[in-house]
Amino acid sequence: MKIVLWMNLLIFVCSLIGSIYGIHHFFKEKKALYLKLITCSILCMMFARLFQVVSVLTKGTLNDGFHIGMLGIVGTFMFLFSANYGQMDGLVDDKTKKFQKTRIISLIAPLLVLLTYIFFITKVNNIELLITQGITTLFMMQCSYYCFKHIIIYDVDLGIIRSIRKYNILVLIYTFLNMFEVIGLYADIKVLYIISCILIGIITLILLPILKEGVEKWKI
Repeated sequence: MKIVLWMNLLIFVCSLIGSIYGIHHFFKEKKALYLKLITCSILCMMFARLFQVVSVLTKGTLNDGFHIGMLGIVGTFMFLFSANYGQMDGLVDDKTKKFQKTRIISLIAPLLVLLTYIFFITKVNNIELLITQGITTLFMMQCSYYCFKHIIIYDVDLGIIRSIRKYNILVLIYTFLNMFEVIGLYADIKVLYIISCILIGIITLILLPILKEGVEKWKI
């Protein structure tokens, strides 16, 4: 459990720093709701990891089933999905046949997330854990769809999505890393678990600064 404690502590510290950065730069009157939603996703990750740290310190183990920390992970991907779907997608996709090919190709990302979860099923026998991770996976699938869509979509008119492409690439990687972390933990693949956690921490730390860099290129 020492490795689990240190990895969750690492992600907690990184998400705490990221949250402070986001609140400082994005929680102002004239800042877009999009930026605030993404900051909220980092805050959710921070609270989720704090719960895990406290759980390990007080109980000596993680909660495998439904728990408050799980709501933090779900909230993370719910806010990331809401930001891209609710605030950005309508600006670049007019729902006509023009982008139909892009919509179809974008299904690759959630399908890969689903395949990752199916692999997870083969490694775990705990039904409660499978259900709770399944719920989280649904939000990850939605998040990955719009991230991948906004990476590949043709955005020549406004350049809004193109300017934050690096951010969407990071979030897509971030989504898969969270899946790999769970697989590494419960399938006892320590190298996968440690690498996933370290990269999650790094992305959590740099995500908002990279988003800010892209947003500064917006012209409208």
